[in-house]
Amino acid sequence: MTELLLSGHNTQETTGLARPATATMTEKGLDAQFDFVLEQLGGDLSRFDRTVKATQSVQGRLYLNMEYFARTISKVVPFDTSSIGVPPEMVKNLSRPSLGQQMVLLPRLRNVYRWATHFYRHTLPGVDHDLHRLYWQLRTGADLAPAWALFEPGLYKRSRGTDRAHVVISLIVVSVDTILRQRVPGLLGLFAGQSTATSQIGRHIWALRETAEACGEQVCQMLRDGVLDLERYRARPEAAPLVAGIENFLIVYGHRGFRHEADFETERLADHPEHILLAIGGQLAESESPDARAEAARQIALDNLNRMNPLSRAMWRRVLRWGQQLIAWREASKSNLALRQAAYGLAARRLARYFFPDESDDILMFYSMDEFLAFVLARGEKRVKRETLDARRAQYELYSSQLPPPELIWYDQDTGRWTPVQERERAALKPFVTHREGIPASAGSGPAEGIAIVTNDPLDAGQRLLRLRGPVVLVTRLTDPAWSSLFRRLSAVVTELGGVISHAAIVARENGLPAVVGLPEATRWVRDGQRLRVDGATGAVDIVDT
Repeated sequence: MTELLLSGHNTQETTGLARPATATMTEKGLDAQFDFVLEQLGGDLSRFDRTVKATQSVQGRLYLNMEYFARTISKVVPFDTSSIGVPPEMVKNLSRPSLGQQMVLLPRLRNVYRWATHFYRHTLPGVDHDLHRLYWQLRTGADLAPAWALFEPGLYKRSRGTDRAHVVISLIVVSVDTILRQRVPGLLGLFAGQSTATSQIGRHIWALRETAEACGEQVCQMLRDGVLDLERYRARPEAAPLVAGIENFLIVYGHRGFRHEADFETERLADHPEHILLAIGGQLAESESPDARAEAARQIALDNLNRMNPLSRAMWRRVLRWGQQLIAWREASKSNLALRQAAYGLAARRLARYFFPDESDDILMFYSMDEFLAFVLARGEKRVKRETLDARRAQYELYSSQLPPPELIWYDQDTGRWTPVQERERAALKPFVTHREGIPASAGSGPAEGIAIVTNDPLDAGQRLLRLRGPVVLVTRLTDPAWSSLFRRLSAVVTELGGVISHAAIVARENGLPAVVGLPEATRWVRDGQRLRVDGATGAVDIVDT
């Protein structure tokens, strides 16, 4: 019996229980891209176990296989498994590249980095433009032409190139993060993107808040009262600048998802403009720009940098500048991946309504991705048998009715049996336990205390932030870009899922917030209204009152 240690911390941030189209596209894509990196950086592949896959599907959910990262990736690049939600001490056979291997790695890494740089600078902008245009044509029109255009070989191939660039840059970001944590942890506060595709969401919400103030007190009061019908603002002439700003915001960011951005089926910001109104209203009570708080957190790390000797300071400054660019690129490709999935998911539903008018419009989601592409290339002539689709739908509905496996499990490849790494009875901690530790993701400007909001719904969080005053700590399963606009109202963040480059970690750093991620059962351990103390430097979370 061969048991694998599997982690769903990062994969289930982007895909949860997925229908076959999403599941097969994601699993096949990740396996291919990790192997590409290994081939480019590993040199002689005979020293690797090529039978070990990067991913494993369990009950319809995708997990990363720690055996793959321990035996292969960690032999090639410095790799901290906490970046994917697993403390290093839990991983057996974890390798470290020797000094000689690191020297050989440098020119190979340079070549891969150059390829990724060319993609981000010269290919991604064009892909973004084409996908954005077709996505909005699909949202606003009834013509099938945009759906067919999405699957033209040139565009489809270029859009899949984003997967490779994203994995390459993500691995480099993890390696840089690992080096910083091991060598100069006091500089981690500077290892954050500047004006990334994700952080811009928060900045634009703050700008819309200023637009709302310029519209007058009545408009501001509507926002404070939680009026969420955009038509009511459109009916007030003085609110015209705010309405125009929200509409422009949705054109730019409307493709970002609430949950599981890599899933074709997830809801998007464009489906819920009320979320933007809540975010604006929640920030009306704030007098200080969130940028000031972020700058205070960066200043602590900057002081540490300035205390170094000139040679070390120059070297680490260069590494950090490079790292900030890497994070910005990673967030750009993550936004593009969300846009691609939103566009192709919308196209699948449009095509389903045309070819299967008497069926549910998610029928094509029960094709594998290869079957879906064959269907499109044959203009709807090549179809999967009905009994096959019925069986897949029944399996999906069965998985939907079951409790999901935990984020860390032992998995038996031969039998498909899984067992929790931490038994649920131990994870569901008793009320008197007031101290726990997760993965430290962002130190902010120091530990923070606040009243806990425990929710997995960003709309619910936005409504409650309207009513609360004072410091607030968000406790949730995971965050996606739809949550980004709320971070500027928070004092700290705690999530059940994620590693050091998860969405919550990245956006918390950009906003100067303490963040602890990968804390199992956090939403069951903490109750609404409890006061929490969050130390993002150590990973400690304490219930201050019970």
